[in-house]
Amino acid sequence: MKKTEICLHCGDDYIPKRRGTQKFCSNSCRSRYWYEKQPQNSVVEKNNLPNISEENLPTTEVKPEIQPKKETMSLSGVGNAAAGTALAHLGMNLLTPNQSKPATKKDIQELKELLTTRYFPIHNLPYDNLGRAPYFDIETGNVEYFYIKN
Repeated sequence: MKKTEICLHCGDDYIPKRRGTQKFCSNSCRSRYWYEKQPQNSVVEKNNLPNISEENLPTTEVKPEIQPKKETMSLSGVGNAAAGTALAHLGMNLLTPNQSKPATKKDIQELKELLTTRYFPIHNLPYDNLGRAPYFDIETGNVEYFYIKN
């Protein structure tokens, strides 16, 4: 024979589906009980209280609603953000070795100039087996092969 229990929220009888751990007849009663138990939701309505006279009503203090602070942008906030960013970049530049830093436009332009002034293309030699073009190195006097994309 199944034993009936009484719901802690609504007071109805129910047959528990879990052994001894179920205290409410439904999930909605369970969540409503939790919601009403919270301090910010402790306003008691007269309609929800059965068999209680007005003299015995619990007194609750209604707190005024606190308006959320409107976010505004200030000059000091902008200055703090700029200073933080500058310090982060300074720390990154000091702690990162030069060979690990990313290439800049200036680095690429210098490399391009180096390729056009130090290395001269050789037009009468064929490309090597890997498809690289031959270039003459003025400083060493050797023929070098490079991949060159136009």
